[in-house]
Amino acid sequence: MIFQAGALLLAIIGPYALKHLHVFGERDYKVAQGLVFNLTLPCAIILSFATNKHDMRMLWIVLFGFFACAVPLFIVYLGSRGDERNYRAFQMLNASGLNLGAFCLPVVQTFMGASAGLPIIMLDIGNATVATAGSLTITRTLLKMDGNFKSLPLRLRLRNIARDFLGSISFDIYMLMLVFMFAHITIPQPIVTLITPFANANAFCAMAMIGLMMEIPDNRKDRMELLKVIGWRAVFGVVIAVAAWFLLPFDMRIREIIVLGAFAPITIFSTKFTDSLTGNAKLAGFSLTVTAIISLVVMTALHAVLPGA
Repeated sequence: MIFQAGALLLAIIGPYALKHLHVFGERDYKVAQGLVFNLTLPCAIILSFATNKHDMRMLWIVLFGFFACAVPLFIVYLGSRGDERNYRAFQMLNASGLNLGAFCLPVVQTFMGASAGLPIIMLDIGNATVATAGSLTITRTLLKMDGNFKSLPLRLRLRNIARDFLGSISFDIYMLMLVFMFAHITIPQPIVTLITPFANANAFCAMAMIGLMMEIPDNRKDRMELLKVIGWRAVFGVVIAVAAWFLLPFDMRIREIIVLGAFAPITIFSTKFTDSLTGNAKLAGFSLTVTAIISLVVMTALHAVLPGA
């Protein structure tokens, strides 16, 4: 298990080292972002649905994932009052939401096998409702970072919000898979065969993207804001994990998977949104890397001590 976690960590450190050897450029992380957001992650989502049985009781996990992502967003909004607007946006986007599809899914499947993927996917359906688009819309609106939004007619406001959601391929795939689940539609085997190589590449591409984005910020204020985000996420992780273990009506194996998910790092969407709203890509990438390393350590330790394996 230690070597499994080490392999994932090496997939982060390797691209970071290559960037500093000038094999990759400062903005090459955008290529990895494009691959993960638009290809490997959607394929991994489809493959998990296609290769696992769907228990309708797992819809409780979807609801749990929605609240696990949405509630912290508003708590951080209230708790960050008095800070600069850009840093409030950074805290809201990065202290809420769980990096489940791109990070937790490959980690949990590495630890517990391919069948462990479905509970994470179900958790991420609820989480993704907010994390893949909703957090951007909510943050931008609450902090008044879109000056023209209020002046737009209601029809255009709704269109902009819909565009935030529907413009996320991962969100679209999650919703489509949910429809397939309710309608008992099976993914055809030729499609499964076609997407499998891309889905299998998701773990490496996601970790490589994290490494390429990583750069230590030289601004002390940035580093202090990151510590705040780590503190927020630690508190939220403990609360979500305790709630999952004692409230969800599933066996210990599934509850362990959800507990591990509670300590997932900052979402890859948060880094993208932080870059677009504040222009601080360096802080966004470094924050994701730091929380990813912390998450690997915590998830490895929890898997070793929890009785659900």
